[in-house]
Amino acid sequence: MTMETERKKLILRRGSLALILLVLSVLQNTEGFFPQIFGVRALLLIPAVICIAMFERDVAGMFFGLFAGALWDMHASGASFNALFLLTVGFICGTLINTIMRNNIVTALLLTVIFVPVYEIGYWFFHYIVGGLDMAAFMLWRYYLPGIAYTIVLLPVTFIFIRAVEKIFVEE
Repeated sequence: MTMETERKKLILRRGSLALILLVLSVLQNTEGFFPQIFGVRALLLIPAVICIAMFERDVAGMFFGLFAGALWDMHASGASFNALFLLTVGFICGTLINTIMRNNIVTALLLTVIFVPVYEIGYWFFHYIVGGLDMAAFMLWRYYLPGIAYTIVLLPVTFIFIRAVEKIFVEE
């Protein structure tokens, strides 16, 4: 295979992954596009960035995290917090896969079980505890902890879909 063909495949693969992040951003951030269970929303971009970084490795995972976070920040008030968080997540996951972990669904689950609660509980802490808003404990138990579980349950679908996209463009 020529270098030009490999480059075209790389551009198509990364363009497809960027399109997936764009679609997931719309699903996550637009009211009514993705099912909510009793008002609890899933954070679709965090597992997607984790899975993409696992396949694309550290630097590309970092840029995909930055892209997903920028899309998220367009819909949220947070002054680039999501972009910085997902940039960090993409870099850490890509680096861990490069150095000490294997790329499989168990590893994706482990990384998701770590990063989703860090985001959700950190968001809750800074907005309800530090921000001094009322009903902090109720909000944690009613929305944030079920949101963590809902996001983690959706991880296998995300992993399988991103792995399928990667396999389409990677030559054996």
